[in-house]
Amino acid sequence: NRPAAFPKLVTKVKKCNTDGKEVVYGLENAYGYGRALAVWLIDKGYLVKDVNTAISHRQAKHRGAMYRKSDSDDAKAIALATLNMLDKLPDACPNDAYWSLGQLVHRRDNIMKQRTRLVNQLHEQLCIAYPSYKQFFNDISRPTALYFWEHYPSRKYLKGKSVEDLRAELVPVSHNKCST
Repeated sequence: NRPAAFPKLVTKVKKCNTDGKEVVYGLENAYGYGRALAVWLIDKGYLVKDVNTAISHRQAKHRGAMYRKSDSDDAKAIALATLNMLDKLPDACPNDAYWSLGQLVHRRDNIMKQRTRLVNQLHEQLCIAYPSYKQFFNDISRPTALYFWEHYPSRKYLKGKSVEDLRAELVPVSHNKCST
């Protein structure tokens, strides 16, 4: 998966191709981890076939009960699937738009997981600082609640503040939706 090693792969394949037949590369996941290699090979004029993961897995199972999950065994299964189904396999056509969209979806998923972790951490901290916080803030991620937590991280910061003072401070932040 390292672009610097791609030419070495081609050299190695050329050495093995003693019959001078056309070389066809079968790649599993030509749109994910194998995308960079697929793009490079296609740019160099090689025929690249996309081998579906299910097909290579089935091919590996066919090889016998001794199948072990390893890069070497996976490569053999992909090679056999490419040989056995050459005419049926689709050409790999890595599309930048699909790849970019996939990257964005993956990034969004990571951001949402991080957000969930942070909200859970905030709930944990609020339970300590304000045990009854759920009685006055239904949604702790609203601007009013976030403003309150930022300016009053514990009850000691509320000393000397009247309900009216606090309301006057929070109403603008809540866009006049703050109720007491």
